[in-house]
Amino acid sequence: MCKINSVCLTGTSGFIGSQLSPFLNKNSIPCYHWERSDPLNFNQSSILVHLAGRAHRMKDSSEDPSTAFRKVNRDLTISLATQAIKQKLKKFVFISSVKVIGENPGNYDLKSACFPKEPYGISKWEAEQKLEKLFSNQTDTQCIILRLPMVYGEKNKGNMLPLLKAASKKICLPLSAAQGKRSMIYVGNILSAILNIAQDKRHNRKSFQTYFLNDGSDLTSAELYSLIYQSMHEKSGLFYFPERLFRLSGNIGSGLEHVLKRKLPISKNVVSRLFDEYRFKSKKFNNDYNWQPPFTPNQGIKNTVNWYLDSRG
Repeated sequence: MCKINSVCLTGTSGFIGSQLSPFLNKNSIPCYHWERSDPLNFNQSSILVHLAGRAHRMKDSSEDPSTAFRKVNRDLTISLATQAIKQKLKKFVFISSVKVIGENPGNYDLKSACFPKEPYGISKWEAEQKLEKLFSNQTDTQCIILRLPMVYGEKNKGNMLPLLKAASKKICLPLSAAQGKRSMIYVGNILSAILNIAQDKRHNRKSFQTYFLNDGSDLTSAELYSLIYQSMHEKSGLFYFPERLFRLSGNIGSGLEHVLKRKLPISKNVVSRLFDEYRFKSKKFNNDYNWQPPFTPNQGIKNTVNWYLDSRG
């Protein structure tokens, strides 16, 4: 018999996984860590949370990124899922990404079509499609897919780190004109959502479920940087520069990138990340699992800033 609500974790050396294991233990849920060198069994756990994966990277040095992403994000996922069904685990939780939707700006919900364009998003989308086929044909194991936007928090070395460094040096940024909001999620909110899934005892849920997760309040790049800067210096850290000139600079930068065959600090993609909307509705998960994010963006960013300052000594 499986232990009720004991959890097997993959990817425990990663950003989220390294914090999830102690968090679940603190909440009286025993954990087993699965490594890729281990046999495909899960120590009689009743839930598998699959965090291991090849992360999205702005600069990929692999000779064949598509194959590298598929091998880990798609093929490993399907192998674990197939074994989870054979062992009749109660739940298989797959950590996916909003990149399955694609890169185009917009305001998306679960009815939105997926058109990923880069290898990371494609590998996650292919995994999702195969998982749907696997789990829709059985009733013993629930598959819950969590599509995450940009994740931030303590120990994160991702997209927010350059902003933390800039703010620590008291560098003001010309982002006051930014109005497009973007979804993000604090790592503490992810841990809370996974705990909620692990503790959920409803047995009549669909065998295949997909959700977006976010902080419940999206931010513009101006709001994000201002919160970071204010947490350090009690000022906004912003000044005005016309958006149309930003976009003109981005167009020129992209043209130069094409000619020079190398990335530049400003391009169409950079400007899009600063000014365009990229939002994902998470109300379905909130409603289905009776969950609300325990941390607001203000609290999450404050915690992240405190960690960053402490880590610098």
